[in-house]
Amino acid sequence: MDAGIPEDPERQLSGSQRLAGFLAGLRLADLPGEALRVLKLCVLDHYGCAFGALETEPASALFAYLAKVRSAGPCAVVGRAQSAAPEAAALANGTLAHVLVFDDLHRHAKLHPGVAVIPAALAAAELADAGGARLLEAIAAGYEATARLGMAIGMASHRHLGWRATGTCGSFGAAAAAARALALDARASHHALAAAAAQASGNWAFQENGGMELYLAAGTAARNGLSAALLAGGGFRGASAPLEAADGGFFMLASREARPQLLCEELGTRYRLQDTCIKMHPTCHSTQTAIDAVLDLRQKHGVAARDVARIEVRAGEITRLQCGWPYAPAAPARLIFHMGYALALALTRGRLLPADFAAASQADPELTRLAGATEVISVPELTAIYAERKPCEVTLHLRDGRSLTERVDYCRGEPENPASQDAVVAKFNALAAPFLPRASLEEFAGLVLSLERQTTLRRLEQILRTAA
Repeated sequence: MDAGIPEDPERQLSGSQRLAGFLAGLRLADLPGEALRVLKLCVLDHYGCAFGALETEPASALFAYLAKVRSAGPCAVVGRAQSAAPEAAALANGTLAHVLVFDDLHRHAKLHPGVAVIPAALAAAELADAGGARLLEAIAAGYEATARLGMAIGMASHRHLGWRATGTCGSFGAAAAAARALALDARASHHALAAAAAQASGNWAFQENGGMELYLAAGTAARNGLSAALLAGGGFRGASAPLEAADGGFFMLASREARPQLLCEELGTRYRLQDTCIKMHPTCHSTQTAIDAVLDLRQKHGVAARDVARIEVRAGEITRLQCGWPYAPAAPARLIFHMGYALALALTRGRLLPADFAAASQADPELTRLAGATEVISVPELTAIYAERKPCEVTLHLRDGRSLTERVDYCRGEPENPASQDAVVAKFNALAAPFLPRASLEEFAGLVLSLERQTTLRRLEQILRTAA
């Protein structure tokens, strides 16, 4: 008998089987119109982040890796003229798009869905010679799976145990996306989730010294999910309850506070993918409400960096843990998490760009002064709502004795404070312009924003390669 979705109608389906069955049949017509709009903006934003990372150190390492493994195949790699094997392309594209840490995120799940889901979906769609509608259905399935896994795992416990959900839960989302792109049925789609459970990985040890595993977690999730779907499409069979099993189930292994009931809660009536945030600042999400608070104070009161003696940030405990350590110059993979450095940039420059985290910017004495003069204080009431939103209350203590305070609960880009299409297109253009001519920028954005009407992905793939 098949080890996936049972043939016995009296046998209760596991949560993962129910989820797989729903996602295998997901159609664009099922989605609310706003969900489709958000998905297309997420795709455009994803590729802007990938283009923007092409001249970074991790990108050089990725391209050196691709050259060494000689991974010839049919799949596009952003910024590389040569195509690659599906798994290699998913690994490279996912890692590359996460290098700037400017990509989308899901606050309830505490993860970045797009960098795991979109590369796996694209590679699978290329293998299936699918069009834009199928690709979007695959991406929708992947985002929904990733968000639901991230919520059900109990994100605070998962994080405190050292797991990184972009890599772990992202593997399941990538598997769901690839399975949908390959048009696998419900049973095979569940086998893909089971195979993803056996591979899911990603941890936070990189933060100690800025290790590039931060970026790699996205790429391995994309690769793992794609491999899982390809295996399932070839007949690979997996566990009936890879998430819920008492002996070795992912929920049991990776959390002390899992809530399995959230996996399928309001399935088909509430789309969790709609809660995705398109970031407007290239920093850890937990810093973004504080950044917006500082930018608001700067605009309202005309305050200058030189006027500020010290900064106090009241936030949840995970924000203090991830972002509140004493400032010291560091690699970008570490510094993008530092609250004080992010707020110093907001005060001194009025905006944050990926280049601001390079060594040259770290030499600015005013940035280092303010970064070192910032304290993050854990507040129980803000810790209690961290899974729902990431509020920060910022107080600027001025040299003249005054104090200015602002609280922001939802950063720019969240559904409650959404980025406009124009803002997302402008972000894409700013990141991709060094690598694409204006005509290609406009054409690519047009293709993505009308993706459901594209019968082939070939032109999109060509533009991805022309940045080489």
